[in-house]
Amino acid sequence: MTIETEVVNRTTAVLRLSGRLDTSNAPLLEQRIKQWGSEITSIVLDFDEVDYISSMGLRVLLAAQKSSAEKRRAFTIKHMQDSVRKVFEMTGLVDLVVREEGFAVLRKDEEDGIVLHLNGELNMENVKDVAGELAKIRKTMGKKKGVTVTLDMEKLYCIMPSALMHLREAIDDTSWDGRKLFVRNVPLDYRKEISEGQHL
Repeated sequence: MTIETEVVNRTTAVLRLSGRLDTSNAPLLEQRIKQWGSEITSIVLDFDEVDYISSMGLRVLLAAQKSSAEKRRAFTIKHMQDSVRKVFEMTGLVDLVVREEGFAVLRKDEEDGIVLHLNGELNMENVKDVAGELAKIRKTMGKKKGVTVTLDMEKLYCIMPSALMHLREAIDDTSWDGRKLFVRNVPLDYRKEISEGQHL
């Protein structure tokens, strides 16, 4: 297995892997993941050319995911081949480890208000997507009183600390007198910064 490394935007380390991730080279990947300091806030593993993964490789990835969560560092695996993904699915680890790149805001109109479901990694770059949806709601509902908007964070796997300030700014910039905004399903790791049910 070979590993090529690139630092993007000074804060994201991209590791491009090729070959087999097995017992003989899993320690090399573990070393490469651990080498980064606090300036790196996101690690991306590109699995485009990985055609095999062993149980030892899975253990290294699980440990890296746990360590990244403790450090508030995003950990993403992208471009996974079907044969490798099947191993994750068979072991039940696909939801724990595999985090495809991307962020999405899904709007759902419910009886008691509008819910924006946030999916993926919330960072400074994609707060603008949330702001865009909030601006659309204000444009269509801004003359109404008693409108409740809820941000559902259940599907967020990472919240970059710097994004919270920008999120609050986006919420303030799109508010009006008749709107109430709450958050729900805040990931446990972030409940010190955001209380469940808190009005932001």
